[in-house]
Amino acid sequence: MIPFKNFAKNGLLPLHLFEDMEIGDLDADFIKDALKLKSFNLSSRVLQSNTYKKEIQFIVRMTWFPEFDLADTISGTAVNKAKHNALVAKLKEINSSNFSALAHYPMPGIGPGEFMFYFMYDECTIGGGSSAGVDLKLGNNEAELKSVEVSKTARGYVPKGYVSGFFMGGAQDTSALANEFKTAFDKIGIRSGGSGGGLEYGRGPMTSLKEKEPATFKKLESKFKRVASSYFGSHTVVFIDNNRKGKTYGEILHAGPVPTKNIQVDVVTQSKVKPMVKVGR
Repeated sequence: MIPFKNFAKNGLLPLHLFEDMEIGDLDADFIKDALKLKSFNLSSRVLQSNTYKKEIQFIVRMTWFPEFDLADTISGTAVNKAKHNALVAKLKEINSSNFSALAHYPMPGIGPGEFMFYFMYDECTIGGGSSAGVDLKLGNNEAELKSVEVSKTARGYVPKGYVSGFFMGGAQDTSALANEFKTAFDKIGIRSGGSGGGLEYGRGPMTSLKEKEPATFKKLESKFKRVASSYFGSHTVVFIDNNRKGKTYGEILHAGPVPTKNIQVDVVTQSKVKPMVKVGR
């Protein structure tokens, strides 16, 4: 049992209220859990500048990571994989549940991991949904953030060490290529699945096409690689592990350019072709 007087000492309850209570009848552990915050009164707009950076860092630290020294946040205007992953490990050690809340902080217009970057990087601001291709800004440096699944072992269609589960930016229109995939699938008798209005071809159909029409698949994938290489060549893309149960959850898997040889077709969904990309630890 946690001494209830600690709540007053730590400023969680007004002292006069503490003095008026029959504290022996209260379960302090229950109250402590009930007072845990999973969200703050913040709008995504405030993350587009550093005006209240120190205040937000202080609020997150005070609420979720009271043992953390804010001097250990990351300074500078570059995404630093080694420092990032070391800081993630430190925050997990303090409180892994609260780290999960940080990494998946719910806010309109903010994707997974973006609030985490805002807290961890002193110079980081968040581009917001209107800034095409720019999620993170550190000084004059810009990057697009992708929270992804990484294949630790070969999972059928997805090779070991590839990340998947994300769209490229809207500037790369792959709808025409998706229609070419449809033509190829029609020839082997595979219809688009899914309940939505767009084309949907998962990994099973992709495997069938690759096996039954290898030349067609290779031709389509080559076209996709040209589009994807243009995207990855013009954007700094940061991949972070989105698997909450994995050891590397929240860590940077890759930051920087992606060679064309490391790009493959994953699936077609919503009439868009999704990539899978090989990354190195």
